[in-house]
Amino acid sequence: MTLNRRFEDELANVCRKEQVSLIPYSPIAGGVLSGKYQGGAWPEGARFSSYRTGGKRGEAMSARFVNERTLASTERIMKVAAECELSATTFATAWTLSRDFVASTIIGATRPEQLEDTLKAASVTLPMEALLKVDQISREIMYPMG
Repeated sequence: MTLNRRFEDELANVCRKEQVSLIPYSPIAGGVLSGKYQGGAWPEGARFSSYRTGGKRGEAMSARFVNERTLASTERIMKVAAECELSATTFATAWTLSRDFVASTIIGATRPEQLEDTLKAASVTLPMEALLKVDQISREIMYPMG
């Protein structure tokens, strides 16, 4: 997931060395990378909109996924996605699939219409320039989820 790249620090090398794959989940960070929380939005019925009023655990999860750093990263990733003429959802899912140690990725949707952009990622190869831009974003905003 482009917002949580801690795995790549060392564990990705272990996967390569041991010839095992990672199966990441939530390539769009629970909807954050779709852009739905940008500009202070808390859409009704959205996962973190519900979580933030759901007690301490929900508040903590909401703050981890939707915060100044994740929103700043998302804004920049959305621009890279637009340069590739892709939705942020398609781009983020395709980015996950671009990792050489990823066998597949576990996606999620609460409504059938959300699947279209996610499933498009299966046929997308992101240009190296876009991948390098995401690397730059990750260096400038390290570990936005904490």
